[in-house]
Amino acid sequence: MRIALLQLNSRLGDPEANGRALEDAYREALSLGADLVLSAEMAVGGYLAEDRLWEAGLRRAVTRESERLAGLSGAVPLVFGTCSPSPTGRLWNELWWCEEGRVRTVARKRILPAYDVFDESRYFEADHGRQALVAYRGEQVGLSVCEDLWANAELAPGPIRYAFDPIADLAEQGATLILNASASPGHLGSFLPPGRTAPWAAPSKLALRKRLLQGHASRHGLPIAYASRVGSESWLTFDGGSGLVLPDGTWQRDEFFKEGVVMTDTSVPGSPWPAEPSEEAWLRRALGTGLRENMDKQGLEAAVVGLSGGIDSSVVAAMAAGSLGPERVLGIALPTSYTSQESLSLAREQARVLGIPFLELDAGLPFTGAAKALEAAFPDRQFGLTDENFQSRCRGMLLMGATSEPAVHRLLGTTRVAVLNTGNKSEAATGYFTLYGDGIGAFGILGDCLKARVFALARDLGDAIPAGILNRRPTAELRPDQTDEASLMPYAQLDAILGILLEARREEELVFEDLACVLDGPALDQARAALPRVFALLRNSEFKRRQLPFSLKVSPWAFGRGRRIPLTAK
Repeated sequence: MRIALLQLNSRLGDPEANGRALEDAYREALSLGADLVLSAEMAVGGYLAEDRLWEAGLRRAVTRESERLAGLSGAVPLVFGTCSPSPTGRLWNELWWCEEGRVRTVARKRILPAYDVFDESRYFEADHGRQALVAYRGEQVGLSVCEDLWANAELAPGPIRYAFDPIADLAEQGATLILNASASPGHLGSFLPPGRTAPWAAPSKLALRKRLLQGHASRHGLPIAYASRVGSESWLTFDGGSGLVLPDGTWQRDEFFKEGVVMTDTSVPGSPWPAEPSEEAWLRRALGTGLRENMDKQGLEAAVVGLSGGIDSSVVAAMAAGSLGPERVLGIALPTSYTSQESLSLAREQARVLGIPFLELDAGLPFTGAAKALEAAFPDRQFGLTDENFQSRCRGMLLMGATSEPAVHRLLGTTRVAVLNTGNKSEAATGYFTLYGDGIGAFGILGDCLKARVFALARDLGDAIPAGILNRRPTAELRPDQTDEASLMPYAQLDAILGILLEARREEELVFEDLACVLDGPALDQARAALPRVFALLRNSEFKRRQLPFSLKVSPWAFGRGRRIPLTAK
């Protein structure tokens, strides 16, 4: 059977646009000789429109568009993801199998995820009844939706256990082919230093999908067609990965992050499962997709980036120039009296290399005024943390001011301008940023990347990042001779701790021993000695992280929606 998998980029809350895309893809699949066409989960309404799903108008629009799509189906089935009201007031998350202008059968999602970024029981009702098989072209076809694939505890290890396995249930009923419609956001595995392995490391989503699909197919001796969406919605990035796994574990698939029709064939031998792309290659595509999609879907057209001559701002500027075009990215240097000439020179070089417009705004002017205002009230005050924070906040004020400045609009050719946050996960974890200063921005593309991954991404960007920026010591330059690692600790040690604690989600009492898997010698001793301080910094900076812009999720466990820590807990 030739199965077309529609790997599309749905728009949240826009069923009409999604319906047109589904219709076009269905017709393309027919022209390619498909015997059956399968879309991703919630392809009509988009995954996941969250509390907009409570809107009666949106629910009606999804129903209208779903019925229209059913009406245009022909002899070749169109199986697509949608939703309909349940008796409880929530919704059913459904697959509609449509043929010859009508709905032949409906299958409902049986397992609803409620962990990490998922909270589906807020919107959907789980269907605990068995799903009927569909007889088609000599096959008994079982239908499943996303998390239904993840209910086998042996194949999907983790803290969540489900009462039954929908895939096994379909196989026991006699299924000879299983379809799974998914909307599965991608992520890397937990951070490990290069060349290191650890038994507790969290795997990437690519590795988890492979384990699930191969495991189910081999256990039950049947092929599984897997259709998943692409694109980005707020903090989540969907990498696609649609394909067909055969009972012998071989695979037919399309490349990641690519929208289109993926053709598979159950009668054609598969290929060995390909190796995962490098972390840097996957990260570059995921962050580029997230940046481009969020700008587009939020109606933003140009970006302002504060260029410090440091690695984070350089990577953000390079990614923005690649995604939006260099003419739509403005780099701004914001020196004070503590800014070195090296920093200014590197900021200018970065703008020149990328071909982006560049401005230099004197952040020392508002900083002097702010300091004088305090001096008028406190004549004996000395330079301190307040002044360091003043500098960062003055820079943030100027960056935000640039987004509404008519001259900047003329320079960038649009009024739809936003500041991109340039912070990274190592800083967010320890609270090493200034609220209302370097913590500003519409969103952050590096906020779920530990510093080590920022450097790896910078190296992958090649000539887009000047060597001088790659090789200098990180510094915020808020006081004389200040460096990040002197204020915090060496990033190699900090990231080793955070990779274990935050991304592999190991208990605090286990981190001491776990560090031996990733560090040696004096670095191991220093990291272990620093654990109480890192734990305290993480706990005490929760209130600051709540006020950061959202970040693009690329790790197994990110700050934000997927990590819900109360501000007032001990």
